[in-house]
Amino acid sequence: MKFFLVDISDNVKFTLTKDDIRVQRYRWVTLILFCFLTIVNLMQVLQFTIIANLIAKYFDISSSIVHMTGTIFFIIFILLFLPINYLIQKYSLRVTIIVSSTLTFAGILVKLFCCDASKFYVLLIGQGICACGQVYVLSIPSKLASVWFGSNELSTACSIAVMSIQAGGAIGGILPPFLIYHDTVDAIGHSLYRMLILNAIMAGIVFILILLFFRAKPDYPPSKSQRQLLSEDQPSGISIVGSELYKNKDFLCLLFTFGLSYGIYNGLGVVFNTIYIEYFPNGETDLGITTGLSIICGGVIGSTFFGFLLDKTHQFKKLSITVLVMSCLCFILEAYTVLMSNRVGTFFTIPIFEFFIASTYTIGIEFVTEVSYPVPESTSCGALNAIIYLFAIGSTFTMEFLIGAAGYLTTLIVILCAFVLCIISLMFVSSNFRRTKANLMNEIDL
Repeated sequence: MKFFLVDISDNVKFTLTKDDIRVQRYRWVTLILFCFLTIVNLMQVLQFTIIANLIAKYFDISSSIVHMTGTIFFIIFILLFLPINYLIQKYSLRVTIIVSSTLTFAGILVKLFCCDASKFYVLLIGQGICACGQVYVLSIPSKLASVWFGSNELSTACSIAVMSIQAGGAIGGILPPFLIYHDTVDAIGHSLYRMLILNAIMAGIVFILILLFFRAKPDYPPSKSQRQLLSEDQPSGISIVGSELYKNKDFLCLLFTFGLSYGIYNGLGVVFNTIYIEYFPNGETDLGITTGLSIICGGVIGSTFFGFLLDKTHQFKKLSITVLVMSCLCFILEAYTVLMSNRVGTFFTIPIFEFFIASTYTIGIEFVTEVSYPVPESTSCGALNAIIYLFAIGSTFTMEFLIGAAGYLTTLIVILCAFVLCIISLMFVSSNFRRTKANLMNEIDL
């Protein structure tokens, strides 16, 4: 265990000078390794819900039960983010990433034993183990950026990390419809096993690479705000930090805004197979293509683009409002093409909607980090993810209920109203960007 616990304290007090601030090229290696792990882990979330009708057929269960393979990630994050956040603060990034990759690899190996049609519970257990690993992954993008990257690269680095989250979801949505043959029940079982083998190979390679090459932190702080954090005693303990965040009205408002908007987006991703297949029967392959295009547009292009804009402008509030307004308008177009069964139209409207709504995650992480500084990034990021998943669980069950009780049109109208509520909530957030001010004040002092 000593091997894993080297260099565990990130809260050591240093005396640093102006010359101690520098960025290292190795920061890109750590970011790439984190992205590899994130992609493999996030592939697991929608991997089965995207083909819910086929999984339900193979295991002889309802689609609602299949949705549990996605919602279990939401539930476990809410239950574990506080204790795991404590561990993230106690140990280094290296320990955090090694534990996460171990849990991801172990969960995928467990799922190899689920291919008997009577063992759906094994699949859920494997998903649960992967979900535990995901709590670490989702809590540290902003911390990784702050520890390794300069002040003019923070949002870009964070957006690249978030891009890997979206890319993992994209791959998890694209591959299953093409890898799972559904001519017979036996064909589903055999192809499901091959897909899980592919997952295990990728997870094993990433696990080895992280053991060999991932470092805990750079030799020097990369920014003035990070230097200040290393030079001063920081608040510790869940109760102390929680009390500070509870008093921060901007932080609470942002939790609601981005928690609701991105939580609905996550819930919609879980039930979208049900909606899409209703209007486009036998459209599993089309759904895989559309999902892939959507998450690539939102996660790869959108997140990176808006992260770059944040670094250049620091206009967090204006950019957030713009993105949410555009999300509402594009959602109306998406709903219209689906309700009209316009197959070609969905190939355009769904990715455009994703370009904006998926990017709110990058903006949200950076925004809450800005207004909560100097609270540890993993704490603010973890709190945001917990609220997102809380809303995701609620929205998933609400959508399932509305679809059955009131129909698809009513469900889509309720979703639109929730997005509008997010925009209204954002209006009450001030422009007190604490981390940016810390960098500017340190620059003046020097």
